[in-house]
Amino acid sequence: MTQEIINIGAQPNDGEGDPLRTAFAKINNNFTQLFSTGFFTSEAYSVGLSEAQVIFEAPVETFTQGIFQINSNDTESTDTENITLNVSVINDGSGLKWNGHNTLFNGNVLTGYDMDIFDSNVRILVNPIVDTTIYHFISAQITWTGVPVPGLNLLVDGTANTAIDTETDFNIQTETTVTV
Repeated sequence: MTQEIINIGAQPNDGEGDPLRTAFAKINNNFTQLFSTGFFTSEAYSVGLSEAQVIFEAPVETFTQGIFQINSNDTESTDTENITLNVSVINDGSGLKWNGHNTLFNGNVLTGYDMDIFDSNVRILVNPIVDTTIYHFISAQITWTGVPVPGLNLLVDGTANTAIDTETDFNIQTETTVTV
């Protein structure tokens, strides 16, 4: 959905602007779009050299697009890397279009990143390059097709109404609260 601009006419009371009902419908639609974007942080770990370790997962039917900033660091050294991933779901939900760029390295490169849709979920995957435990701190802005409720647990293992989960079952809340 794109922003809806309210036509205010060229002059006050010229009759060229949107009627009040139309203008307020546009306002409501703009707020719906605004509140369907959620900001959150989460944590995940990858261990060893196994490929395709999941560090993020969300249902494809609610996920529209997102920007992820991931800081990955070796828990046993000062090696770190940051990456930004931009992702959008193809309109029919059949796949993803995404790109990523690393913004900062300290020491050795730790992992490669990948994204896919598997079992009706959008996933971020890591392919570690070093045989160690890597901590991934994820900060994201995601546009959902539904409206997330602030403070709602996005992962509650085994319960209904969950919108997101992680491979290591961290409880994540909207806004910036992380419950471990």
